[in-house]
Amino acid sequence: MLRFNAILLAFFLFSGHVLLAQEMEVVKSDSVAKIEGQLYSIHVVQPKQTLFSIAKAYEVKLSRIAFDNPGVLDGLKLGQALKILKSAQGETKPVEVSNEALELDGEYVLYKVPKQQTLYAISKEYNTTVSAILDANPELSDGLKVGSTIRIPVPKMLGEKQTAKVEMVGLPDIIKNEVVRPTERVVVPGKMGRIALMLPLYLTENDTLEANRLPEQPEKVYERSEIGLAFYEGFLLALDTLKKRGFEADVTVIDTENRPWKMQQMIKKGELENYDLIIGPLYGKVFDEVSKYAYENCIPIVSPTLKNDQIVTSNDYALKLIPSEEAMVFSLGEYMFQSDSTNNIIVHYGAAGEENLIWNFRKGLEASGMKPAHFPIVDLSKTTRDSLRLRLSLTRRNNVVLLSTNEVKMASLMRGMSNWVEDAYIVTYAPNAWQGFKNVEMDYFDMFRVHMPTPFHVDYNNLEVQYFVQKYRQVYKSEPSTFAFRGYDLAYHLIQNLADINANGLDFLQQVVETGLQSNFRWKRTANGGLENSAPKIVDYTNYELKIATD
Repeated sequence: MLRFNAILLAFFLFSGHVLLAQEMEVVKSDSVAKIEGQLYSIHVVQPKQTLFSIAKAYEVKLSRIAFDNPGVLDGLKLGQALKILKSAQGETKPVEVSNEALELDGEYVLYKVPKQQTLYAISKEYNTTVSAILDANPELSDGLKVGSTIRIPVPKMLGEKQTAKVEMVGLPDIIKNEVVRPTERVVVPGKMGRIALMLPLYLTENDTLEANRLPEQPEKVYERSEIGLAFYEGFLLALDTLKKRGFEADVTVIDTENRPWKMQQMIKKGELENYDLIIGPLYGKVFDEVSKYAYENCIPIVSPTLKNDQIVTSNDYALKLIPSEEAMVFSLGEYMFQSDSTNNIIVHYGAAGEENLIWNFRKGLEASGMKPAHFPIVDLSKTTRDSLRLRLSLTRRNNVVLLSTNEVKMASLMRGMSNWVEDAYIVTYAPNAWQGFKNVEMDYFDMFRVHMPTPFHVDYNNLEVQYFVQKYRQVYKSEPSTFAFRGYDLAYHLIQNLADINANGLDFLQQVVETGLQSNFRWKRTANGGLENSAPKIVDYTNYELKIATD
């Protein structure tokens, strides 16, 4: 549960809204100690108490407890003494402001800036906007200063008691303060809009596992939550990186529990209103429920996991991360734009579906400026292998494109081709489906340096990847899975582009080409619906290692 504790803390540090199980009541301790000149409350951990419940009782940030008590991310222990800084207690307490305490200056309220306050929080408190406050206070170009008095446009409900609810925990507001003139378009860097992240986290089941676990039993994470938790772990690390770059994300995390009826109830209650982007759900039936709602309300919705092309059919607002086989073969054709000095051959067996692969491959060639005529086609259902062998060059590199997904026939063909390698240099190219082949010996993959498009690939020699892995191990005490990389890449890509999507429409993404740690991004609108990612990575086998292809 070390990893799960870190995930839960991350929920509270970064997420705007999180659905969690009930916490046990915490009684504040009267025990006080002076440590290095600072006064601390000493809280002794009782059964069923969590970091969240303790932080809530003392009205301090979870990050404060973690900072003063190294190791708490690895889990609390019964009887453990926690130091909680006295001067920090109350920092998360909701602030109440009544109209009697406000001074009026014409059409403005004079407001004295307290500690731990942001322009965004003030704007929400007084039913105004950040830009309106900046308009009224040009000096804020130097930033918000504690103790200073600023002018706020008169609240719409002046005369009623107003309560500003300060989120106990959440992604910090990161707003670059600028003087905005009334006639200019208001752009606040980092203000990205609202995102719903819908994952099967099974938080109740994980809570139950922990509550029923005996002290001597090993800690566990509910098995069905592994994929969702890994995705969320990566997502959080991306938020942390983006935060340092000056981006903000208002993310609501929703535990779908992979239950379609739960999504139906949320939709009926209006709980999915006013989002600018929905990421997930991860599984088909649950995704379908939310996708219908997203289409009816013009909300972009992204599937990180589903391969079926139908999820983007007839939904202009759907985005599919995993490229189709056709899109990947098209990219394979594009990749071969430097093949004019080699001997090139396309091989297939004339089976149903292979013509479509050939058509998409040749379209990719054309898109890269290559002439399809440079890639003659050999149909082995109509000729012999000897005719293929006779087409090979003995002096130049032979690029043999094997556009068939018939595993048995391809295994047989490669066994036969292995007899030709002493006389000819052969490099092969194949569809992504070959990654699932079990009957083709690995020796042949290596012998012919099989090149394939793939939706996901991690190059562990990449410095950015190494940094991510190191950080992931540090925070979660485990190794990142493919879903952790996927969560990181998707969050990083979408959040930094969301302001432009909101301003210019979803088709803005068709202008964006980006490379992630595991995924590439190049979105194309499908003929009858939404956007599909059409940028796989091209990999090859060299010395029995699958790596990013370079030739």
